[in-house]
Amino acid sequence: MTNSMPGFILALIGGILTALGGIIWLVSAATLTALWASMGMGWLGSLGIIGAILYLIFGVLSIIGGVMMKDAAKVKTGGILALIFGILGLNILTIIGGILGLVAAGK
Repeated sequence: MTNSMPGFILALIGGILTALGGIIWLVSAATLTALWASMGMGWLGSLGIIGAILYLIFGVLSIIGGVMMKDAAKVKTGGILALIFGILGLNILTIIGGILGLVAAGK
């Protein structure tokens, strides 16, 4: 078994982009929650904040999966982790990185 440097790089970039998107989404949702609460729709802001936190978690777990692919003994686990959270976070870079990790683990 070998490590997967291309999978690591793609999953890491994809995870960072997903996490940054989650942070931007979180700030936007928190700002809009105050506006929506004044209109009696505070629950809508809460849904946005929950979604943003989940998206941020998907990004962090994608980064963890990418870093795991650097270790030859954990390539398969990291590839699966990156693939699952790339799909959940809708990030094509992380998905491709996870697939590359799984391909490297199969050698």
